[in-house]
Amino acid sequence: MSGTLRLATPADQPAIARLCASAFYEDELYGPLMHPFRKEYPQDYEAYFHRKFASEWYNWDCIWWVVTVPADDATAVKESKGSNPDEEKLVGIAIWEYKGSMATKYGLGAWDPRRLVKPAVEYCQSIQTAMCPNRAANPDPILHNPFPHALPFFKHHWAGPRENSIYLDLLGIDPAYQGRGLGKQLVQWGIEKAKEEGVCASVVSSKAGYGLYQKMGFNDEAGFCQEGGDKGNPLIALEEFAGKRQTGWILFRDP
Repeated sequence: MSGTLRLATPADQPAIARLCASAFYEDELYGPLMHPFRKEYPQDYEAYFHRKFASEWYNWDCIWWVVTVPADDATAVKESKGSNPDEEKLVGIAIWEYKGSMATKYGLGAWDPRRLVKPAVEYCQSIQTAMCPNRAANPDPILHNPFPHALPFFKHHWAGPRENSIYLDLLGIDPAYQGRGLGKQLVQWGIEKAKEEGVCASVVSSKAGYGLYQKMGFNDEAGFCQEGGDKGNPLIALEEFAGKRQTGWILFRDP
């Protein structure tokens, strides 16, 4: 089965958030590590993705692709609860980030005023979160948002000849549509873009995604995002849920 690949629009954000809340429910990062109480507070867990994407939409170094299927697909009709059969159903999302010279080429200039939007949205969200805390979240604030604390331990892998690259920041497929080749469609766009630009493509892989990325040529295992666990990298906690060196692979596909 193949879907229709298109660029995401702001109107897609609610559907993307709902999709990711479902797709990452058992993911070792977004699930048990960051949201151990998601079963008790499912609305708070989904609200996290709504807030996340509302601000990340204004990361101008990223490009968002979605894949859709016709709403008259048998599964879509069952889940759409009587929606218009002529409408599409969004079933997959990929967020690709331009790094190095790619960000310079496709992103905004350093003094472009649009760069102020994301900090403003994040500030408003911080107030909203303070008033309505995420009860599904890990009570340890570092484990609820481990990325800023973990990145310094492994960002060196995107240095030197791999500084200029295109990075798959997020890939999510509706669980009802997994195994139909839709994830491959979303990944293939980045591979082709990397080839066109003569740069590498890269991803930090979860346990679930590893097989797909290997099949699509991400065969250079440069390291793990848990590196430096003995020195304070909070992502070492992922191994509690996935096993030692069974998640967090830093994979590259060279041009």
